[in-house]
Amino acid sequence: MHPHEHDDIQSTPPPPRQVDAETLRGLAHPLRMRLLEELAIGGPSTATLLAARLGESSGSTSYHLRVLSRYGLIEDDPDHDPGGRERWWRRVPGGYSLRGFAHRRDPATREAAGVVLDALDQGRADRRARWWAFAEENPSEVAPWVEATADAHYVLQLTRAEAAELTADLAAVMDRWRRRTEGEDPSRPRPGATVVETQIFVFPHLEARDSGQEKTRCIAPPERSTMEPPSGSDRPDGDGRRRRGRWS
Repeated sequence: MHPHEHDDIQSTPPPPRQVDAETLRGLAHPLRMRLLEELAIGGPSTATLLAARLGESSGSTSYHLRVLSRYGLIEDDPDHDPGGRERWWRRVPGGYSLRGFAHRRDPATREAAGVVLDALDQGRADRRARWWAFAEENPSEVAPWVEATADAHYVLQLTRAEAAELTADLAAVMDRWRRRTEGEDPSRPRPGATVVETQIFVFPHLEARDSGQEKTRCIAPPERSTMEPPSGSDRPDGDGRRRRGRWS
């Protein structure tokens, strides 16, 4: 064995955990979804700190954190003494993956899946809106990030096989970056680094179904908006919550 082979294996981040039906039901609570989001974006925290950020009671956040722990979605933060005055939690490395379509089709999990997926969709939309509002109000602060952000829209004509290939390509790129940054503590970022959110959606355009050859030939070509300072209609995409000082 190469002298560094074991270290390489140990440092490889785990794959996302697949959420089963039982875990899905444990996850299906709006506050638990928000707590997971806070731990993912802000790093390890306590029930008291999370309560202050979310406007909840520490008793409520403490209870729901224990539920998330019971379902294996969060764990004790190893960088804090477990015997300290307050328990520190972190998101389980690798995060989780949810088979949304399958759970929505299953009558046993349809309701829970709806709660979780709706919360995820609303959270994405809310974070984009906060970023846009922040960028409009603080153009000088976001200016250094303008070229690094994206607000893009592409319309392509693809077969199901081609769409699956595109999805796999995008997933491979994101997985490469996930492995590159997995394990970093968002509360202690590297110089110049901040949490960056990437949202990807690939889906068939419903208005283009069964529209015939003449209609499909007229579908708009790929369109991409270049980021400019937020004085116009094109606005950067990402997470607008400002944490721990100004961006570099």
